[in-house]
Order: sequence, then structure tokens, then C-alpha cells
Amino acid sequence: MRREQRKRGVFLTRAVAVTVSAVVVLGGQAVTAPTAYAQDPMDGVPGMPDMPGRPQMPSGEEMPALAGFPDHPVMVDIADEEPKADGPPIPGAIDLKDQESFEVDNLLGDLCAKGPNKRVQGAFNNETGEFLPKRKYMRQVGDFKPHGPWETVRGQCHFPVLGGWDHHGHSRRITATHRNLGTGPDYFELTIAFGTSFSASTSTGHSISKTVADDIFSTTKSHSHDHSWSWGVARDVSRLRGLDIPACSEVWLVATPYKRTVRVQPVFELFDHRFEPTGQRMSPDNWRMADEGERRMFFSPGFHIDGTADRLLHDGTPDLVVEKRERELDSKLCA
Repeated sequence: MRREQRKRGVFLTRAVAVTVSAVVVLGGQAVTAPTAYAQDPMDGVPGMPDMPGRPQMPSGEEMPALAGFPDHPVMVDIADEEPKADGPPIPGAIDLKDQESFEVDNLLGDLCAKGPNKRVQGAFNNETGEFLPKRKYMRQVGDFKPHGPWETVRGQCHFPVLGGWDHHGHSRRITATHRNLGTGPDYFELTIAFGTSFSASTSTGHSISKTVADDIFSTTKSHSHDHSWSWGVARDVSRLRGLDIPACSEVWLVATPYKRTVRVQPVFELFDHRFEPTGQRMSPDNWRMADEGERRMFFSPGFHIDGTADRLLHDGTPDLVVEKRERELDSKLCA
């Protein structure tokens, strides 16, 4: 229970949106029918001298980047609307939704919850799509081997960018309210106070921690219409704004920020995979039966992660539309 509470504690509030994800195997890392493996796949196979041991994953927590597909492009072009998913996020990737009947989107959200280039080890249920990290899975079944519908995997996640776009944020008050209780017009200088913000959301409602969101979006830069965005950096505005206040009324200012959103499509790179074969899973056209060394990628067009932050002007201040709000007061309050 404590472990689950700690896990929930690092996650941000859930939010919902719409788009893509994936699963990958690099060439040279064999994936064979798992019946030959009676023990942990890191070891050799007793009694089968012609069968090599399973491929070794790098020992550290940090994993190598996916060659040719940078996780954090230096610059991202910005469009006027949300990007559309047009084919796989990486050439040759397979749409896992076309291959499996379980909930693919949630599986990819669980696999990629640790962020870019982090070691992922666990097991997923090929009937329900449920994913269990290695330690939790071993506590339940006693070892790290496939059991029934449970298939074991080892790998890492990448987050290629799908695109970005600008849009209006929510309006909010940025000054105090000032009243003119006299019978004639008045003039007053209000102090504008506005601070930028940033957030991340997923298309499925999966939680994403602030640390993971920073790993994904902090090095991503964008350009379009000569604006940038403020991911991970607080930008405050505090200045005076003079306003005419009609007699017996109150006024305040409201700001509507321009926001910039960058969308990524998580991709799981599979280093090691075992399953209990069935007739269906052993069919020649099944993704599990790829030839040794064949590079496989899997994605789902239903899972993506959006990072949203305020758009900035040339001087680094937030790009805002500031509007005056005015309301008449009860004449009994005024002189």
C-alpha cells in the first residue's frame, strides 16, 4: 500500500486529450519462441547449446537514445491547429491496435510512465492490457517468466514529436478591483500581475509526473510567428496600467494568454520479450514471431502526451490579450 501511495504521489492531476504511441525492437536483439527459456532470459539456456542467451540490457538506469530519432528536437515547427496523425511515428512501426484486442493505449501509458530512455521491465496481460512492473509481477507469480496470458518485456521509451500549435488559454483576472464612488469620472493606475504556467496531459487520462514531463519537454524549443514558449520557466509580469473609471462604477483587468502546445507520441523500444505460445500467437503473420534481428515497432493512434505552456514575446514576457471589465455600482453607495 505504501508503494502504491508513493507512486500516486508523484503523478500530476489527470487530464484528457486525443492521439498516438508505440513499441520497438532494435535489430540484433533476438526475439525467439519463449518455450526454450525456463529461467531468466538474461542467462543461457541449459541443455540447449545451440540456443544463445538472451540479449543483455545496459546496466544503468539511463538507456541509449534511439538512433536516428532524437527524443528532443532542438526546434519544433508550430502550426495553427492540432497535428494530425499520418502514419506511424517512426517508419516501419506497426499499429498494435490492429494486432491485439486488449487496451493498447493504457498499456503504452504504463510502459512509458518513467519517461525518456529509462529502463522498463515488467509483464503485460495479452487479454486485458494490464501492465505490472517486474518487482510487483514477481511478488504475484514468484518469478520473471511468462505465465498464461502474461508476457514479459524489457526495454525503454522514446518520445518523438508529432507537432505543435498555438491557441487561446483561459481568461483570468490580473488586477485588483478599483471603485469610483464619486459623481464624476476618475483615473487610477492598476498593477497588472500575471505569471506563466505549464502542464502536461495525456489522451487517455493517464497521469504523468512533473519530472517525466520536464524530461520530455524541457529541451524542446519551438518557433513560429516569432514567438517562443515558457516551458519550465516562470515569467512574471508586473506593471502599472492607467484606466479611466466612470462615476459610480468599478473596473478591473482580465488577461487571455496565448498558449503553445507540443504533442509527442510515446514509443516503447522492446529489448527482450517472452510469451507462452498458442496457435494464434505462433501464426506466421503475428508480430511476436518476427525473424531474429528484425526490427519491430508498435504504436497506437490513441495515445499521446501534450505539453502546454504560455507563449512568449521577444522580450520574454507572456503574450497576453488584456481587456477592461467594468460594472456599475448601486447608486446608494455613491456620493
